[in-house]
Amino acid sequence: MRNQPLIFSALIGYGHHQAAKALQHEFNHHGFHPEIVDTFHAISPMLHKLMLSSYFHLLKRCPVVWRKIYLYAEEHPLYLWLDRFGSLFVEQLYSIIDKQKCSFMISTHPFVTAFLSRVKQVKQLEVPLYTVITDFVLHPAYVRQEINGYFTASPQIEEFANLSNIPSHLFYSTGIPISNHDDLQITKLQARHDLGLDLDKKILLISGGGIGLTNYTRIIRELEQLQQTIQIVCMVGHNRKAKQSILRQNSKHSIKIVEFTDQFLLYLKASDGILSKAGGLTMAEALACETPIMIYNPIPGHEGQNADYLSSSGAAVKVERCIQLPQVIESMLYQTSHYKALQHHARKLKKPNAANHIVEKIIRFEQQKNG
Repeated sequence: MRNQPLIFSALIGYGHHQAAKALQHEFNHHGFHPEIVDTFHAISPMLHKLMLSSYFHLLKRCPVVWRKIYLYAEEHPLYLWLDRFGSLFVEQLYSIIDKQKCSFMISTHPFVTAFLSRVKQVKQLEVPLYTVITDFVLHPAYVRQEINGYFTASPQIEEFANLSNIPSHLFYSTGIPISNHDDLQITKLQARHDLGLDLDKKILLISGGGIGLTNYTRIIRELEQLQQTIQIVCMVGHNRKAKQSILRQNSKHSIKIVEFTDQFLLYLKASDGILSKAGGLTMAEALACETPIMIYNPIPGHEGQNADYLSSSGAAVKVERCIQLPQVIESMLYQTSHYKALQHHARKLKKPNAANHIVEKIIRFEQQKNG
């Protein structure tokens, strides 16, 4: 549909695309009908495959290298190579924008934001560009002079804006956009009933994100040390190898394997705790459900900073070593004071209506601009 906004995302880390879908849903409620563009795939399926394989190979095989790059880039503008790389694809992206005659653009992925900023710069586009940041901590790589507004979960807006020499009024502490549907209102008992889960046992959800990036079998082996039996729900995403490994794993606990699903919030509501790396969307959803969070083996860099922020805020427990899991899980699941403390801090941080707030602010900006 012409003269509608475009939401640019990338299926490199599924959280970015989930954020885009949450925004699209809210825009539809307000009478807008934006298309979601899987940016790198739209430019070239080969580019998408290259970006995806390179990124995940780095995270899986060389996470320490990624951490060094991420932290080094806080002081040195390494990330500007993305702008130069994006110069190669200006014409393809411009043709998408021009064909749609879009009224404004939203990006939910920092790599995509860099590419779109380059398009605006080269083509001298006046189309507003808004970026939605899907982590809890701000990074200099997010900053571009072509961006008209930043939407973030970070509370450090003033400090970051001053350090980056950007007007703080361009930042809005809205939270990370998640799907805000009826699952958030369902009770734990009803969620368990709807999903066919055990109504009486404690339930631990183990999540590795959309690609199932965690060592499920090692975790399950460690959980054999728990005194009581629990139900373990393994969210493996698109990782079928992980599924097969779990199926071969013997355990005294009952284990349910769930592949990629649009019922993730419902599983969170049904669970007594989540064990996960610290992906921004997963953490935002867990906070919204007030499901106690245990963070294990986050991706160094952005997820590591998410983990530090949430644990220092009292909304999550960070576990450094796998052998510590049984003791920490025992405390989280069976010590009422610990469980309620995590819920209390999650309640203070959660922003379940972030998608709606972002959409309303952008619509207000556009209305003011046009009239």
